[in-house]
Amino acid sequence: MKKNAAFLPTTVMLLVLLTGCTLPSFAQQQKIKVLIITGGHGFKHQPFYDVFNAIPSITYDTLVQPQANAFIASPEVRQYDVLVFYDMVPDSISPAQQEAYISLLKKGASMIFLHHALVSYQNWPEFIKIVGGQYHTRPVVVNGDTLKTSYEHDVTIPVKVEDKKHPIAKGISDFEIVDEVYGGVEILPQVKPLLSTTHPKSMRYLAWVNHYGKSDVIYIQLGHGPSGYSNPNYRKLIQQAIEWSAKQRKK
Repeated sequence: MKKNAAFLPTTVMLLVLLTGCTLPSFAQQQKIKVLIITGGHGFKHQPFYDVFNAIPSITYDTLVQPQANAFIASPEVRQYDVLVFYDMVPDSISPAQQEAYISLLKKGASMIFLHHALVSYQNWPEFIKIVGGQYHTRPVVVNGDTLKTSYEHDVTIPVKVEDKKHPIAKGISDFEIVDEVYGGVEILPQVKPLLSTTHPKSMRYLAWVNHYGKSDVIYIQLGHGPSGYSNPNYRKLIQQAIEWSAKQRKK
């Protein structure tokens, strides 16, 4: 017998009222699954994770290096929609794990690299091609210029939104943030800038999108400590980066 489609919702709602049960909302069923990867650099845990606790569209798990790279090389990593890297692993990544990163990105995986993740994998030449830039721990010569990286904490940084039409930066106006600056960073010319600064001790671009394989990889330099984490523009940026990245992911 064909059931009356109009009758079913009324019946279900009556059952909810009588039993006191609640129905999961559509939004809850569709939450973005995020894996946050840390390790290799200290940080204030609660203020950092509060950034993600405030994002209603996601659920997240955490994993610390080196266990994270082993997990990324396993099939189980595909259960996550977005991988967010807040780690700093200068050397330790095996050839098989390197290939796992590349394989995922060639299939359209979503990866977001934050702040000190730019210092990772100093001896893996492909890493700069993935992220679109790198903080070199030793001086390097790029286009005839010697780059010497530097950093400074607790700096008031003027931030300009370079691409106000991009969904990651949508609704964000130029702002100031107290955070850490990186200087002398190598940034590849093909990146699409999202944020920039004129601070004399900082790299020019503070956030960008870099295409690698079939993936649009996001890098955001901001986010060293609580003064950065609590900035509403930073929080909006992180939320919109995750939401946009999840939509770009190839299943």
